[in-house]
Amino acid sequence: MPAAPDSGGVSPGVRWRLLRARILGRILGWLLRVWTRTFRLEVRGMEEALRWSGAPLAVWHGRIHGCLGILDYGCRLGAMFSASIDGELAVSALVPFNVRAARGSTGKGGRRALEELLRMTRERKIDMPVLTVDGPRGPARRVKPGIVELARELDRPVLPISFSTSGAWVLRSWDRTILAKPFSRVVVEVGPAIPLDPEETVAHATERIGRALDELTARLDQEVHGGPLWDTREERP
Repeated sequence: MPAAPDSGGVSPGVRWRLLRARILGRILGWLLRVWTRTFRLEVRGMEEALRWSGAPLAVWHGRIHGCLGILDYGCRLGAMFSASIDGELAVSALVPFNVRAARGSTGKGGRRALEELLRMTRERKIDMPVLTVDGPRGPARRVKPGIVELARELDRPVLPISFSTSGAWVLRSWDRTILAKPFSRVVVEVGPAIPLDPEETVAHATERIGRALDELTARLDQEVHGGPLWDTREERP
């Protein structure tokens, strides 16, 4: 997918695709905003989360939808988005939620986006950065090292966040995205902070973060949905 350019000099075709992505994204964003307002929403753990100013939130890619509810608490979030046309659509969709974007992807672009998130956090332009720790393309439920690097640079713990819902659609996407049905009960929870030992290996830290996210998600599913929304046989690698 062609990257979304930072300046002029792009072909008319790419310019049109960018414009179309922005328009579609804005429409999608306002539909999402109305949709989330129908939730019977309960948010847990935000007071404790805000005590850790600047601590990064870790979320599975497939559990983003309901977690948008925390934005009603006035929490200013920053997130990483792909530099592609698809990323342009996602950024535009989150305009109604006032999420600030750091653009990049895996590789060098991802490093630039991570540095932008660090800058926004340190300059207090956002309250917390949030990373979809298995995104943007998976493998599902395998934590990538960016969250560990970000937390260590900020000298903060990692805060796991997830949600569950009484009524859900489960998409057949790589991440098995969970969409909360309109008017469903939705519970979003920020779990206990996960401190990172400076001597701990990145592999061990990512394993602990993934385990905490899985445990939080499974507990919420059992309480709110009455059972797992994801197939429990699909074990995290």
